[in-house]
Amino acid sequence: MTTDGCVFCRIAARELDASVVLESATVLAFLDADPVTPGHVLVVPRAHLPTLADLDEDIAAEMFLVARSVAGALRQSSLRCDGVNLFYADG
Repeated sequence: MTTDGCVFCRIAARELDASVVLESATVLAFLDADPVTPGHVLVVPRAHLPTLADLDEDIAAEMFLVARSVAGALRQSSLRCDGVNLFYADG
């Protein structure tokens, strides 16, 4: 399900360009267009699920696994990676 105006839904539907680094049937990870730091990656559900309460356990677990995989790739890359922060914007 997509919601008009939701930039993440539009990226997931491929209506907007994004540099995708990892994807599955339910989760998409892509580089932030306005990164806070080099390697800033967003991990989002493909479905419009704006709050933490909207995520079922399977999607939440997959989001974490994708974030963990991306973090490992960042640590192995040539980018300086002193640490990894996980942040969930609820709403």
